[in-house]
Amino acid sequence: MALKHALQAVALIVLAGCTPQTSGFTPHTATGGAMRPLAPDMAIAVTSANIHQFAAQDRNAYLVGRGDVLQIHAIDAAELTTPAGYLVEADGAIQVPFLGRVPAAERSTAAIRADLADRLRAYLPNPQVDLRVAEYNARQITVIGDVMRPNRQTLTSRPLTVIDAINAAGGFSQGANMRRVAIVRGGQDFGIDMDAFLTRGATLPLLRDGDILQVGRSAARDLPPLNSDATQGVTLHRAQNDMRRFELDGRPVTLLQFLTSTDSGGGEVQVIRTIAAGQQALHFSAADAASPTVAGRFMLQDGDRVFPLMPR
Repeated sequence: MALKHALQAVALIVLAGCTPQTSGFTPHTATGGAMRPLAPDMAIAVTSANIHQFAAQDRNAYLVGRGDVLQIHAIDAAELTTPAGYLVEADGAIQVPFLGRVPAAERSTAAIRADLADRLRAYLPNPQVDLRVAEYNARQITVIGDVMRPNRQTLTSRPLTVIDAINAAGGFSQGANMRRVAIVRGGQDFGIDMDAFLTRGATLPLLRDGDILQVGRSAARDLPPLNSDATQGVTLHRAQNDMRRFELDGRPVTLLQFLTSTDSGGGEVQVIRTIAAGQQALHFSAADAASPTVAGRFMLQDGDRVFPLMPR
């Protein structure tokens, strides 16, 4: 049935310390600057209604941003397909015929697709929806210094590594010091271990929205490294400056299992997750943090930071 006929019919790195009850995890003392959770109304609330969007989210998944253009195709809902696509507007939403304003910014295409399908179920028994980014406009990085063509590069659904970005800027310029590369991220400068890449083929970090990649002489000397070790395991914050990191040891672990094993349950919880676009704050009510159908389906990832929140 066409949609219009059917219509006529009808939101670790460094977190707080833990108790000795840590069976199943390998604890380590976490170091670094203190971090704080966001106010609940600034985070994404994870509930039974949207847990499917976050249960197994890829940390490197592209998050749609303002200015991107989306294309929608839906079986038995041809009205949703438009040649121009859907611009993600300043409020972070797209305007979809019959479905109204649909949040899109800071969400993966999988999450938006699931939202559209949920909305269409009011009109179609088994909606089948495909969604893709037709134009990437929202997220960029900048490459400067000793490269052939210093430039700005748009981030897409394909993760961009340091060497990918250098190659897209024409490669190192003649005489460039290929071992001297830095990233400016969030107002801080970090060194990149190019030696490990050039001599052993070590993996280089992925770039995030807003990063500035400095190559050669433009990169400062003796910078702290971009700490890949801090992204391994899950870090628990119980109080400011009280932090402990737990290795997952390669096993799948849900938020509920983690809270139970570290004796951290009983209240609201916020998880801060690093993704390709930056950081995402996910908020669980006390009930959802104890729910097998919500926290019990939310899979933790290396680099997640878990904040058990004090009662307000």
